[in-house]
Amino acid sequence: MKKILFILFFICIYIKANAQVNLVPNPSFEAFMAGDTFCNCGIIWATPPWITPTGGSPECFKTCAIYQPQSLVPQNIWGFQWPRTGIGYAGFGVYVDPLLHPDDREYIQVQLTDTLKNNRKYNVNFYVNLSDTSWYAIDAIGAYISDTAIHKNITDRSPFSSFIPQIKNQNGNILTDKINWTLISGIYEAHGGEKYITIGNFYNDANTDTLKVSYGGSFPAYLMFSYYYIDDVSVTLIPDTIPTDTTTTDDIFIPNIFSPNNDGNNDVLYVRSHNIKTMDFCIYNRWGEKVFETKDINKGWDGTYKNSKCNEGVFVYYLSCTLKDDKTIEKKGNVTLVR
Repeated sequence: MKKILFILFFICIYIKANAQVNLVPNPSFEAFMAGDTFCNCGIIWATPPWITPTGGSPECFKTCAIYQPQSLVPQNIWGFQWPRTGIGYAGFGVYVDPLLHPDDREYIQVQLTDTLKNNRKYNVNFYVNLSDTSWYAIDAIGAYISDTAIHKNITDRSPFSSFIPQIKNQNGNILTDKINWTLISGIYEAHGGEKYITIGNFYNDANTDTLKVSYGGSFPAYLMFSYYYIDDVSVTLIPDTIPTDTTTTDDIFIPNIFSPNNDGNNDVLYVRSHNIKTMDFCIYNRWGEKVFETKDINKGWDGTYKNSKCNEGVFVYYLSCTLKDDKTIEKKGNVTLVR
């Protein structure tokens, strides 16, 4: 019972710490079209304000689509998958065997609820899952953030090769998981005025790494493609990493973001203070599992757990310390790990 309460406690901390405004409307593809009482699915337009900016035909899927079995959740035309959250998700084709349809792409796009601010940093996250019917898995899925909406002719399904996604999956990390949702995440520094996000594969066939995977669907086997589901898209402002008030008596600073990528810059997460006498500093993942603990202020977290690199994402920290004047301090918050 104590373990359950412990986990719930840190889940509450995690949720509270991440109560930032998501600038992506309808982030989990659950909305109905205006005036619709019928659970409409299929083409992405059925879950506004998401659209397709090209001649492709990305789709949306919902648990309520009982009269549209091709768009039903969890079983639909492309495979079996539950939403990561809520009742819906979207899907798009990111690659087709070049012998069938060279350079064939689909994208989804939406206008943010507010424009991004100059010189501010934003967390950009979304989750993908490879459909059962896919013959290929790829690594080249990313998001492009722009001032204006990029688009192509309604008959054009070619890649947006002239645009380089600012947020993208790691090169060589082929997204093969057909069971679990995989996070694609990054930090974007705005120049100010950006208000659109477009997601898909921005590379042509020659520059897309692929891997043949086992076919597991009921869709016609001759359509050798790569189709991914997508859920929980978010763009959230990162609070300033430097405290605005440097006169506080406790003199404690814990960064809310670090990047353990061995570039010599911000590779280790430390507690910074000139006033701590003793301390206990712990890091927990989203499931309440402790991944790091130290009582030494000169020892920091390098982003690993059990000698393995932790995935990018948000972690919860807890600091209990005694200051030099014997005052006790507790701090709780979140820290974002990026590589």
